[in-house]
Amino acid sequence: MFFKRELLDKPVYNQSMRVAFLKVGEYEGLARHIKAFIRRFREKGAEVLELNLAEGDINEKVKELMDFSPIFCIDLNANGVITVSQEDKKTALSDALGFVHVSIFTDEPMFNFLPILDISSATNFLPVVCDLKYADSLAFMGIKQPPFYITPFIDLEQMGKPEAERDINLAFFEPVIDPNIIANSVAQNLRQEFLGVFFEVGDFMFRNPEVHILQAHDYILSMFNPSLQEEYNKWREENPQDFYALLNQISLYATAKKRWFLLSFLDGMELKVFGEVQGEPFDGHQSIVPQSLSELLELLGRTSLVITSYPHSVPTGVGFVPLEVAGMGCAMMVDYRATLPGFFQPEEEVITYLPLDRAEIEEKVMYYMDNPDKALEIGQKAQKKVFEKYTHEDRADFLYDLFSNILASSQKS
Repeated sequence: MFFKRELLDKPVYNQSMRVAFLKVGEYEGLARHIKAFIRRFREKGAEVLELNLAEGDINEKVKELMDFSPIFCIDLNANGVITVSQEDKKTALSDALGFVHVSIFTDEPMFNFLPILDISSATNFLPVVCDLKYADSLAFMGIKQPPFYITPFIDLEQMGKPEAERDINLAFFEPVIDPNIIANSVAQNLRQEFLGVFFEVGDFMFRNPEVHILQAHDYILSMFNPSLQEEYNKWREENPQDFYALLNQISLYATAKKRWFLLSFLDGMELKVFGEVQGEPFDGHQSIVPQSLSELLELLGRTSLVITSYPHSVPTGVGFVPLEVAGMGCAMMVDYRATLPGFFQPEEEVITYLPLDRAEIEEKVMYYMDNPDKALEIGQKAQKKVFEKYTHEDRADFLYDLFSNILASSQKS
């Protein structure tokens, strides 16, 4: 979320470790795991303020922030960025008040491009990414500071225990949408001469699941005739917000197409989709939309084999969803990517498939349905890996140590 208010008086400096966590609404969905960072920072002795920018007047929130005098402010995906105005010029509140604004990007930065574009010239901005390719997106949007990297993590305190009996044999985790719904929506709003860019880039990403949107876009655009490229680049320069929206729509379309194609391979199988289905469901598939975290964890705890499909917004990392699935001891089946062995060992801790290989997908699903003990063994190994290597402690400690070093350096200068 983006706010603009009049510039406040002067920078505030404080020499103790004071950290403010800025949020817009409550931490819901996968964002809830950041609560573990708040606990950890307090455990390590930091003074911590949680500030919900969506509640009350923004000026009161800024005053509360000033009274707290933070050295560091942390938000997720830049949704807590605040700018102020001085002489018709936007300035990041972090620069105006002298604190460091830290954004942890758990998702593709271009999904929240507006506040990022507004602070592209900020000095006291420190990005932290959970996927290495997010660095490319940030640089593309003008962020000059090289980001720090942490792998995704889960908060074990919020994870439940699996049921003793797993009575759901096969599930797909994440909402799915018929890609034609997205395509039809784009066709109604995008200039007709540019629709070819949308479809060609989206189809290229569908065929090349590990490619990032920026590389795919530039590669495909270069193949169009020069006159269309010229007109497109002119539109892009004059309508930057529409351009970023188009890139996001392409990513969503490619992801939807990949997931819809995958589920078509499983047509006729009894399968639960943990999430909303937009479009005509395939035969045998049932959508279950969890109404709470406890309901979602209860469903995962009852499931033997969970299929996931990486969104194009997670191009290289492991993502948070697979960690939650593995954390509940489910046998997890994910699309293979070159970076996967750095997180889970294929066919030992995770079952892999090639997104376009129908025969492989059907064969592996049937094998593990016929051999539930093998699936359970893989799920237990994955759960052990998550409990050992993908909890919040070392990620939070890394940031705390980084902040301590920055604070120590500032005290010496």
